[in-house]
Amino acid sequence: MNGRRRATIAAGLATAATLVLSAPTPGLAGASLGGHTVYVTNSAVDRGTAASIARFAINAGGTLAPVDTMGAGQGARGMVFTPDLRFAYLSSDQIEMYRIGPDGALTRFGATESPNPFSIAITPNGRTVYVSSPSNDTLSVFAVRPDGGLTPRGAVDTEAAAPRGVGVTPDGRFLYVSHGRPSDTGPSVITGFAIRPDGTPGRRVAKADIGISGADPTITPNGRFLYVAHLVSNDVHGFRIGRSGALTPVPGSPVAAGDGPQGAATSPDGSRLYVTAIGAEDSDVSIPGEVLGFTIGPDGRLTESIDRIDMTAPIGIGFAPDGRHLYVSDSFDDIVNTFAVRRDGNLTLVQTLSSGGPQPKFDSVSVLPTRSGRASR
Repeated sequence: MNGRRRATIAAGLATAATLVLSAPTPGLAGASLGGHTVYVTNSAVDRGTAASIARFAINAGGTLAPVDTMGAGQGARGMVFTPDLRFAYLSSDQIEMYRIGPDGALTRFGATESPNPFSIAITPNGRTVYVSSPSNDTLSVFAVRPDGGLTPRGAVDTEAAAPRGVGVTPDGRFLYVSHGRPSDTGPSVITGFAIRPDGTPGRRVAKADIGISGADPTITPNGRFLYVAHLVSNDVHGFRIGRSGALTPVPGSPVAAGDGPQGAATSPDGSRLYVTAIGAEDSDVSIPGEVLGFTIGPDGRLTESIDRIDMTAPIGIGFAPDGRHLYVSDSFDDIVNTFAVRRDGNLTLVQTLSSGGPQPKFDSVSVLPTRSGRASR
């Protein structure tokens, strides 16, 4: 680790921070933005107000331009997209369905029930959606119809209590589920399943010990390595994914990852992993959150070689499609920060905007990929 810095905007790299949502930037109206859109979900879980989705356009320089905000179901969290960029799905108090316009605009066209949904994932071919429910010990499976609607395919036993984070390999062959609740006091497991041709999980291919309260399995773009951050045990476990889907711990795993790590994202080239640690607060002490960065070695080993960035409570995290900028939400300050990613992996804060609503939470930053690409998160 090289050091620790407070997130402050570098002079000359951006205009002054904007802390309220503004009108769309002139010239963007009606323009086709393709995959260059960022959505930030605001859960409003503890504020007694309405949840929302804020839409931002990615400018040529990587900063964000606020476009609009729309209402969402309470507890709004992660979003996933079909590879043709026609449809989006949101995990809130139900599973919400949206059509995506050419400029990234969302039009809600329905919702389907799922018991207390939490994490959401989609297969690379866009034909199957998976939703976890830690409080109900279920993983729900949905088939994506040609019109974008979801057809329930039933619930799956993930072979451990409290399925929490869900991840799919880039080749669509394997599904991994982390387990554990924030109230747990002991470690849990991650399980992996082969994905059948119809999208349903088949035979179990992996079961490995992890830390306490696992977040989403974050898989490198080449599908070789998987990483899981743990909210309670304050670490990240790393695994090599075998040809059969089996998981083998990488050298040096686990690694310390601040206080309360929840979010994680790999760079598009697969060379680095960035983690958001939300911090901790009790009656005796308050520990601010951090954004941490690790270099991924050829064997999957994580080395913290990037300066830590202080934020109040960072949580959602996602890369711009070109990997030159990183977007991080803060659940206490209700903001989204834009960081320029330097060649050495260090981060420079270039912009701070309102997140568009109260309390962005788990998986709250979703980047619309380039067409036929995968969601970046």
